[in-house]
Amino acid sequence: MKIRLLLAALVAFASLQAHGQYGGGYPPEYPPMEDRVYQGLWYNPAEAGWGINTTHQGNILFATLFIYAADGQPLWLVASALMDMGEYTYSGALYRTNGPAFNTVPWTPIGYEQVGTMTISYDSETTGILSYSMNGTTVIKTIVKQVFGPVPTCTLKAGSRLGEANYQDLWWNPDESGWGINLVHQGNIIFATLFTYGADRRDKWFVASGLMRQADGSFAGELYSTTGTAFNATTWAGFNIGSVGNMSLRFADGEHGMLTYNVGTAVVAKSITRQVYAGTLPVCR
Repeated sequence: MKIRLLLAALVAFASLQAHGQYGGGYPPEYPPMEDRVYQGLWYNPAEAGWGINTTHQGNILFATLFIYAADGQPLWLVASALMDMGEYTYSGALYRTNGPAFNTVPWTPIGYEQVGTMTISYDSETTGILSYSMNGTTVIKTIVKQVFGPVPTCTLKAGSRLGEANYQDLWWNPDESGWGINLVHQGNIIFATLFTYGADRRDKWFVASGLMRQADGSFAGELYSTTGTAFNATTWAGFNIGSVGNMSLRFADGEHGMLTYNVGTAVVAKSITRQVYAGTLPVCR
C-alpha cells in the first residue's frame, strides 16, 4: 500500500514563520473571492515523483513545491503568500532556503532568497495550472488533486480546532522556524511530506506516503527519500525511491502533536502544531 501510494504520485515550507519570515509582513486579509478551499496535495499523473502542497487560510495560499535539482537531488521551494488575484488565481514570490541539518540540536537560524515567482490558476476544485520561475527558468504544469482515500470536505472557519480529528494541514514547531511537514489526511491514511535540510545545509525533503492509523490512534509507516528528473527537464524520466527509516505521528488534540522519525541511525522527535497565518482556517471533515 505504501509503495503504491507513492508511485501513484509522490508528492509534493511550511515551518517558516508565515510571511514575516521573508520580510513581507502579514498582508491585509480580505474576504475570499470564492467558496473553494484549495487545501491538499497536487501532482501531475504523467510525472509521478514531484508535487505541491497548498494550505489555504483566508485569501492566502501557502505552497510548498517538491521537485529535483539538475543533479537529481531533492529540492523544495516555498511560496508563503500566494494572494488571491481573482478568477481562481493565486500569485506571489517564490523562495529557496538553506538551514541546519534535520537532526541539529539546538536548532539554528535558516537562510533564504527569492528565486522567482509562482502562480496557480484553478479550473475547478480538483484541477489547475501551476506556473513558476526559478532563477530565470519558467515551468508550467497541469496539476490535479491527489486522491488515495475518502477525500474530506474542507471549509474555512474562525476559531479553535482543538476538537478536530482530521489532521490535514501545514504543521511546524514555532521554536524552530525553517522546517515543517505537510499532512494530507484521507480516511485512515496520512500522506506526509517533510521538508528540512541535509548535513550540507542544502534543502532536502522526505516522504511518508502511507502512515496508517494504529490501534492507539497514532499513525505510522515507512519514510522514503527520492532522487529524480530535474524540475525543468523537457521530458520526464521518472524518479528513484528508497526507504530510509520510519515515521510516526501522535496527536494530543486537533492542534498539537508529536512527530518522531529516523533517517538511518539519526532519530528525531519534535512537538508540532498547526501553522496559522490568517483569521479563517481550514477545517476538513
